[in-house]
Amino acid sequence: MDTPGTPFEDEIVVRRIRFSSEDTGFAVVDADRGADELVLIGPLAHLEEREHVRVVGVWHDDKRYGPQVKVQIAESVPPSGEEALLAYLKRVRHVGAKRASNLLERYGEHVLEAIDEDPGLAFRRAGLTHTRSKEAAKSWAALRSTRALHLLLAPHGLAWLVPRIAAEYGDRAHEVVRKRPYDLTSVFGVGFAIADTIARAAGLPPDSPGRRRAAVVHVLAEAERDGSTCLPVPELATKAGALVGGPPPDAELLHEMVDHEDLVLEVDDPTLDAVDALTATMAPVIWAYRPPTWRLEAELADLIGRLAGSRASLKPAVVAEEDLTPAPEQAAAVLAAFTSRISIVTGGPGTGKTATIRLICAAAKAQKASIALVAPTGRAARRMTESTGMEASTIHSALGWIPGQGPTKDEIEADVLVVDETSMANLELLVTLLRAVGTDMHVVLVGDADQLAPVGAGKPFAELVATKVVPVAELTHIFRQAAGSMIVRGAHAVRQGQMPDFAAHEELRRDLFLIEREDPAAALDEIETLVAQRLPKHYGIDPITDLQVFAPVYRGALGIEAINTRLRQALNGRGEPVMGGRLRIGDKLMLSGRNLHELGLMNGTILRLLDHRDEKLIVSADGLVVELPDEEAPRLQLAYACSIHKGQGIELPVAIVVAHPAAGAYFLRREMLYTAMTRARVATLVVGTRGVVGRAAGTPDTSRRYSRLAVRLASD
Repeated sequence: MDTPGTPFEDEIVVRRIRFSSEDTGFAVVDADRGADELVLIGPLAHLEEREHVRVVGVWHDDKRYGPQVKVQIAESVPPSGEEALLAYLKRVRHVGAKRASNLLERYGEHVLEAIDEDPGLAFRRAGLTHTRSKEAAKSWAALRSTRALHLLLAPHGLAWLVPRIAAEYGDRAHEVVRKRPYDLTSVFGVGFAIADTIARAAGLPPDSPGRRRAAVVHVLAEAERDGSTCLPVPELATKAGALVGGPPPDAELLHEMVDHEDLVLEVDDPTLDAVDALTATMAPVIWAYRPPTWRLEAELADLIGRLAGSRASLKPAVVAEEDLTPAPEQAAAVLAAFTSRISIVTGGPGTGKTATIRLICAAAKAQKASIALVAPTGRAARRMTESTGMEASTIHSALGWIPGQGPTKDEIEADVLVVDETSMANLELLVTLLRAVGTDMHVVLVGDADQLAPVGAGKPFAELVATKVVPVAELTHIFRQAAGSMIVRGAHAVRQGQMPDFAAHEELRRDLFLIEREDPAAALDEIETLVAQRLPKHYGIDPITDLQVFAPVYRGALGIEAINTRLRQALNGRGEPVMGGRLRIGDKLMLSGRNLHELGLMNGTILRLLDHRDEKLIVSADGLVVELPDEEAPRLQLAYACSIHKGQGIELPVAIVVAHPAAGAYFLRREMLYTAMTRARVATLVVGTRGVVGRAAGTPDTSRRYSRLAVRLASD
């Protein structure tokens, strides 16, 4: 092996596929380079055993798993030589070893070109019947199409998409990609820049309409990832023009996209036609949507409007429990839950949201009304169960969600539906839930409108609170028990844009701390010591299950990746490597980018890797032991530290929040700091500098999330 970081480029032969995921393209491969044995890791899922491949990458020395080549490009090499040609021919349907030998003997080293000229004739001459020759010719076309796709996509690291594209387009897949490469952006989620590179390599001109259309769709998709549901046309046009490096899309192109149902345009004035307004002299603001998102936003406004406008089916009542007497704000929230088909309860930490849920449940039970309790995540659902004594579930579980199929329940069977942590629900999730509301059901949405906006398009809970088109009970009184917490006091200070108070006070429970470390290395050392030694000893907690580190960014001296590397070494340095060394038995992991509803695991779920056997990863999640197939491994990432966005559904005893100039201080804003501080029940420790904390508290998130939900609600 060369030294780590040394470039690697050579031809290899695939000996064994240890692990492969078609969804992500990641694979671990044993290979031969002459007499040398190599381990390759990277986007290699398209490779097959005994295949000859040109590999470009760099050497890497894993401390636990040894030398590996991190692959950047893996291109299949056209077969040559008797052994390689025979292996390739045997991949054709009905062509075994004997017929492959016949073909090679008849046509020699030019066998592939000879078959290409007339596949049916070549296979009949090899001894196949007329019917089997046709089937072999079809198999040959698919094989050659796959190889052509490899040649198109492998230089861009996209060879792992070959099976998906072949399944979508069949034997002509390579022609489709060559002629319509921008389809990759919408159908397969490939970024515009990569699709554009493929298109330019295929000779498509830079001013092609397809390129400009793809830029428009890409800009809208990126806006949705940033939380918007739509964009004003001038902003869309400017960004699309910058993307293609040319003039912005004109009215004609946008009109054409509307006609082909690739785009929806709207204006706030319902008397105007949005398409006509594109060319008007004094054009109003025109909004552009991707059609699926436009439909979701319109449907949510309609669902909310119908619930708000329909007659209540339950009796208004407030019932005090033995240990709980409602405050005036809570009593108003309970009355609203029964006088309106849809209502909202919002408030910060310590203001009694959980107690209000209990009061609503008590009032429902008093009139023998059935109750369904749901939340976006498994952790939030379990907290509801613990606090109410009633069974709660995730939204997806309540809907009978099946992956690839969606909800299987048309209607949730209950008289009252209470949704906790609704601020985490984006547009799509809230629409999906409200579709299942029965004709007489009452819905109560509970959450904290000041927390981070949800991941994905829209922030419907905050918009509903702001517009007040449905009854909103805003809980502001901090109850005496919570008022004694420095976390609660500090969170409310941050909520108002003020620096939290870290000084000890006799009348307050000291559960909020600031540990100042100017030097990034010293801060990282402090985090390691806190997590691995001091906090577990002081609070009697498990450093993996009861403690979470939150940081704003992934890269940098105090980024999530650096912290994860250090904490893994401290907490699980001797864990047995699995899956090519990327994971270790005992690792703290997070499921990322996917919900596994059938297993009860959601995006952002914290896991512990217990074992790896029979091509299964055995993990624990909040006490439940679950088996994950190996192909889910690429979706598991280290989670000793995680982003605040990923951790917004987490609640556990102790949290460490990184607020340091070397940890993306610019990205740490008020909502992020507020959300991270309130994840802990026992103690929150902020490691960093006072200046970064004060700047974050005083800096609201000013990134604009465009949405027209409020406009739609007001017009209903």
